[in-house]
Amino acid sequence: MPLIYRAASLVEAQLVVDELKAGGMQAHVTGSYLSGAIGELPPSDVIGVWLDESQHRDRARALIDDFEAARRHPEKDWCCAGCQEWVGGAFGACWQCGQARPVD
Repeated sequence: MPLIYRAASLVEAQLVVDELKAGGMQAHVTGSYLSGAIGELPPSDVIGVWLDESQHRDRARALIDDFEAARRHPEKDWCCAGCQEWVGGAFGACWQCGQARPVD
């Protein structure tokens, strides 16, 4: 069970776990019980994401790299071709009519 990611917050750690689970891998967050120590210790020394099966390490690392890249360069808002609603860049479908985001 390798440590695959050191997180800056519990929210960030859970987002990474969710990305890994979406990729078919099991992982869990450790250090949440130590959140009171944040301030005395850097969050990345306290909060970690552990991969349940080490054979997925390379694939997990690739997913995490993609996750971090997407956070550095968020998608722009887009206009739905179906109903002309403006949709936030993080969404893959229109919240008004459900039409999928156009592929660039």
